[in-house]
Amino acid sequence: MQMLIRGWMMYQLTESPLMVAMVTATMMMPMLLLSLFGGVLADRLDRKMITLAADGTLLASFLALFAISAAGIIAPWHILALSVINGITFSLAVSARQSLVSGLVHREQMRTAVGLSATTYNSAQIVGPAIGGIMLSIIGTTWTLGVSAILVIPALVLYSSLKPIHHTSVNDASGSITDNIKAGLSYVFEHSTLRFLMLGAIVMILTVGPFQSLMPVFAEDVLNVGAGGLGVLMLAAGVGSLAGSLTVVAIGEKVSHQKLELAFGLLASATLIGFALSSWYLLSISLVTITAFAATSYMVVNMTVVQVYCPDYIRGRVVSIRFLVIGLMPFGALSMGAAAEALNAPIAVALIAVIGAVGFAAVQLVSRIFTKAESPKVPNNQ
Repeated sequence: MQMLIRGWMMYQLTESPLMVAMVTATMMMPMLLLSLFGGVLADRLDRKMITLAADGTLLASFLALFAISAAGIIAPWHILALSVINGITFSLAVSARQSLVSGLVHREQMRTAVGLSATTYNSAQIVGPAIGGIMLSIIGTTWTLGVSAILVIPALVLYSSLKPIHHTSVNDASGSITDNIKAGLSYVFEHSTLRFLMLGAIVMILTVGPFQSLMPVFAEDVLNVGAGGLGVLMLAAGVGSLAGSLTVVAIGEKVSHQKLELAFGLLASATLIGFALSSWYLLSISLVTITAFAATSYMVVNMTVVQVYCPDYIRGRVVSIRFLVIGLMPFGALSMGAAAEALNAPIAVALIAVIGAVGFAAVQLVSRIFTKAESPKVPNNQ
């Protein structure tokens, strides 16, 4: 919700697609610098306490932005500064939040639990903006900010109530932080399955993934539907995202993750091209629904395999590398925003989606040629 609201506020203040993309960029950029450190924290400290501390910080920053908006003194730098703070907090805690799942379920429940966890994470990225878009048109920007801040409180209560079955995450990583980071990077590098999963995620993050950052531009300038229309578009995307995620969980291990990633990647690219070139609102709603369905499904499959593939003692660091990849999203968002300013939003998004389709096909082709069947090797704990 916050990402959509901030993007809308920024566009109203600046009328610049690039500045809208900057909101996403400033929230995601810290992941490039801090994600690996957050993975070490997840393998050394209590994952539950890290998550609680992070959500408390997010609540404070959300309330600050609400107060600034209510006072009528909001400026672009306020939005960007608080987005940086949120990005730092997210980067330090996201590995702990995701890896926490392993301590809450038994081994035989692991794949389903990780799949559901990835489902909620990816679905929230679209369901939240959908709710925010509708509220923008009903109660306005300031009060939508207030509601989004209040919604953090139930999360704090729920995380406080968690009772892990086991605590394998605490003090599992010995040695220096540098050694811990090196061990995580080495583990991913030594396993070709993980390498290609990371590469596939990079293609999604740099091409199809950032399309949400320009949704306010499409709603305002391409489809001419305003805040209310933006809310409907995001709601449609939310429905598609949730449906796709649950579909992946239902499929389970019936279809190989390589086939699923290729199918979802190509589908997301194709429908995004159609959405970018569409000037018919009803058609755009349908296409954005399918795009969200495919893109979120792709990321759920990818994250589920990453988590299940590695043992718990190093899971935090492997997950942190996966989120380091997600930290590349600012480059995708900024390139999409810059291309939209240089050309126009429809042409820019369509061209980048074509590049994405080629990338998905190339990754799967190379992985099928070079990836050999292998079992994870468990190196010495570091």
